[in-house]
Amino acid sequence: MFLFGHIGIPPIEPLTEVGMQIVGLFVGLIWLWCFVGFLWPSLLGLVAFALTDFATFAQVGTMSFGGGVPILLLFSMILFGSPQHVGATKYITRFFLTRKVLNNRPIVFSFVFFFATYALSVAVNVTPALILMWTVLYGVLKELGYTKGEKFTTLMVIGTFLGAISGQASLPFTGSTLAILSAFETASGLGVPALQYILLGFINTIIVMTIYCLFMKLVLKKDELTKVANVNTEMFERDPLPPMSPLQKANFYSMLGFVFLMLLPQFLPDGWGVTQILNTLGPGGVAILLTGAMCVIRVKGEPILDFGAVAAKSINWDVYIMVAMALALSSALTNEATGVMALMTQVFEPVLGGHSAFILFVLTLLVAIFITSFASSMVIGIAFMPILVFFGAEAAVNLPALASVTILLLHYSIILPSASVFAAMLWSNEEWVKPKDVFKYGAVIVVVATAVAIGIIMPISLVLF
Repeated sequence: MFLFGHIGIPPIEPLTEVGMQIVGLFVGLIWLWCFVGFLWPSLLGLVAFALTDFATFAQVGTMSFGGGVPILLLFSMILFGSPQHVGATKYITRFFLTRKVLNNRPIVFSFVFFFATYALSVAVNVTPALILMWTVLYGVLKELGYTKGEKFTTLMVIGTFLGAISGQASLPFTGSTLAILSAFETASGLGVPALQYILLGFINTIIVMTIYCLFMKLVLKKDELTKVANVNTEMFERDPLPPMSPLQKANFYSMLGFVFLMLLPQFLPDGWGVTQILNTLGPGGVAILLTGAMCVIRVKGEPILDFGAVAAKSINWDVYIMVAMALALSSALTNEATGVMALMTQVFEPVLGGHSAFILFVLTLLVAIFITSFASSMVIGIAFMPILVFFGAEAAVNLPALASVTILLLHYSIILPSASVFAAMLWSNEEWVKPKDVFKYGAVIVVVATAVAIGIIMPISLVLF
């Protein structure tokens, strides 16, 4: 990170001298992000970047923290963390788990439970959704008489993770999805419409979770479903929640309002004043506006958003700093002065070059899911976007469609714990699920998600985008 390109090694064509420096930084960060962590490697990366000949420290600061994406990421963490802070999100879970349709239907119950996890993950984030729903699941399994290590228990624990990670992939305003989309937009100069992306993610989630539930029905024997055959909503209604408080309602509707404002410009004429204001502010500006309004407006003497308390609990500084570093680095990787893209083109040309749009689409998905089985999906996704853009443009592929399907698929890479922070959470949950079962059923999820992406989601994306 600090020495490569500075110690007199001749540039490896087509890299330039500054390109050698950027490659050293890039390789060092990729290794640290995948095997060590996000925070301190990213902080050191910012310093190492400023010591290259590509940019000064002030320019690095602008390239990393000065754009709209870090602002949106920071304030979206706060906006989506506030409903969690006041306890509004538990009503989402309770709503789904008290639907009469799941009564005495084990597989329907499984699907509803996974979908509730998905909805909660969309509303808050993967980590709180996963921890909350796993806790609920453990109580339900114990009440039904299931023990740790049983096949139904294992499939439910992994299926709950599937719901949570599907929520992470489906919303383009937060987390790793926002980071990878931003890398795509930087490399291509094209935007991905939020409404189409959300719709595509929802369709993908429903199909993948449905197939997973059908897989459960196929592999579980009748006697393994006996104890869950009498599952009903009364189990979740024994401890009724009080009516939502005005503060909880205000937070819940504010969260929905943020999503609504993000999508509104796609429905209104460009000449309308509201459209112009929203487009001028951009997503980051809208997030700040709504945050300020929630801090000012009081409900029964309390602000809707307790900024200090929510920010202290909800901001994931590791991800925030890492995204800022990655954004700055992606602009250097795609700059012609470094020669990095020319080198990547040579490396991937034998695999991705010279194909039709359809074959490239398929190969891109296969290469992406293979690589992210061994390394962080967010890190590899960010690094892979410039390559996707180059070969996609060469083959005249619908780039927003290709990027969207690729990003959705990347999040299902859970075969190894190195695939993501969340995959590591699943692998480390050895009390309830054995690592060998995570590998076995994780491979099933990867195969199913890849087949769905190629056979169903890819054609749908070409229509939507």
